[in-house]
Amino acid sequence: MRLFGAAAAGSLFERYASAQAALTLQPLSDKITVLMGAGGNITILKSADGLLLVDAGLPNTVAAVLAKLKDVAPAPVKLLINTHWHYDHTGGNEELGKSGTQILAHVNCLKRLSATQHIAFFNRDFPALAEVGRPKQTFQDKGQLSFGGETVRYQYLPPAHTDGDITVHFANDDVYAAGDLHFNGMYPFIDYSTGGSIEGMIRNAATMLKAVGAKTKIVPGHGPLATKADLQAFHDMLADANEQLSKLIKQGKSIDEIVAAKPTAKYDDKWGNGFVKADAWLRMLHAGRTT
Repeated sequence: MRLFGAAAAGSLFERYASAQAALTLQPLSDKITVLMGAGGNITILKSADGLLLVDAGLPNTVAAVLAKLKDVAPAPVKLLINTHWHYDHTGGNEELGKSGTQILAHVNCLKRLSATQHIAFFNRDFPALAEVGRPKQTFQDKGQLSFGGETVRYQYLPPAHTDGDITVHFANDDVYAAGDLHFNGMYPFIDYSTGGSIEGMIRNAATMLKAVGAKTKIVPGHGPLATKADLQAFHDMLADANEQLSKLIKQGKSIDEIVAAKPTAKYDDKWGNGFVKADAWLRMLHAGRTT
């Protein structure tokens, strides 16, 4: 499946890869901090024995991330949980694996990281990670562990952003890491090449809404810290965008006609300011629905 010409796809990738901000730390509790700006958001749980990370940023931010972690606690990273396989969430895997960090992920994430993957949206191949950076601990459905007195619950949700997406709930502090099942305030990238779908994103957003409360601190894969109301807005936008697109497809409209019709115009000012702009968002959704 090709969404764009090679030049356009390449520019989308470069836009994303170069759009990272300065690294910033946002404390959520005495034990939990979010590191933003390294690609996907990184959730950090500190204990007397070391750190637990949810996701590891881009490959080119590894050194900066490791340096920034020292501002949280001068302790080794004991455990890394990958929410899915994408390079902006697993870029630190190899470096952390070399230092002895244990890596946990869904079985489909391990499968994707163990072989070259092609993402049509970027028209780009992503090589397999070296063995040292691949998860050694995997699961099929869900699990729970204790780390520094915090109960950490991880849950696989059906294919949506990819076919290996998980959420991680720090139950004691009520912090919920949603990975790329939630892009807060921007149109999400949906990786149809590795099992994603707009329908899956909508269903999983509904599932996550049942898993969080009004006071839950939600860490999206991208964007600022979120609330349940933010997640509801994300779900509603996805559902409506999919409905509007479906109507135009049933009318036999071409993708160029759909883009010209601007069926998501009422959302574009709020959601179209991320790396996926409004036109690219429509073309991505159309390709996923018609190929």
